[in-house]
Amino acid sequence: MKDTVTEFYQELAPHYDQMTRFQSRFKSEEKILREWIKRYEFKSALDVACGTGLHAIILSTLGIKVVGSDISRDMLKHARHNAAQAGVKVKWVSASMQEVSQKVSQKFDAIFCLGNSLPHLLTIGDLHKTVQGLSNLLNDSGILVLQMLNYDQLLRSKKRIVGINREKNREFIRFYDFLENLIRFNILTIVWEDNVPTPQLTSTLLHPYTKGELNTTLAHFGFTEIEYYGDLKFSEYRPIGSPNLVVVARKNSKQDQR
Repeated sequence: MKDTVTEFYQELAPHYDQMTRFQSRFKSEEKILREWIKRYEFKSALDVACGTGLHAIILSTLGIKVVGSDISRDMLKHARHNAAQAGVKVKWVSASMQEVSQKVSQKFDAIFCLGNSLPHLLTIGDLHKTVQGLSNLLNDSGILVLQMLNYDQLLRSKKRIVGINREKNREFIRFYDFLENLIRFNILTIVWEDNVPTPQLTSTLLHPYTKGELNTTLAHFGFTEIEYYGDLKFSEYRPIGSPNLVVVARKNSKQDQR
């Protein structure tokens, strides 16, 4: 078991693209992000906890000036390779979510933290430090976009299986252990060779932030306009029913935003 976020993703990095279906998701995610650009009209973006760079690279192909940051150097190594394969230039920064504002000096029209990354911040103090830092990196009327699983629903249902998928000879089973205040996130990787399975378990802890906790934190740091969606396709957020909680937060209104 890996106890730190860095070790967790360093171990996952070699097969992360396979697990998350990087190539097969590219076109569908491109369509989604094209709608985000159309709706919010941003020209620069920071992708925090970018992993192997899927969203940062897509945004770059769509003409957005992008910086991607991640805590794992091995994940960024794969991100650089993926960007080269796509023929785009993205600036990559090695930094945790709490520290990225100290490693990046420019400001952005949009900051994205996608893919259930925020719950890796295990304390409210780390959440506050991150939100404050990201707030300082936003241009006037810029948007902060946070995506995570819908923990209001998960904490009620205690559903343990997060996802199961298989790519070639590797099977990935993602599941939760519900602890007193935190959740243990487990990824069981099974490599099949001649019908013989070889399992490997990698685990880390998450803080299951609810809509209420996020709303209180964002308001504390001056975000006065907050929108909630149930996924990245702008579906209505339902506390019971939505797979995700997607938050779009702004400090200042932009006229004719849509």
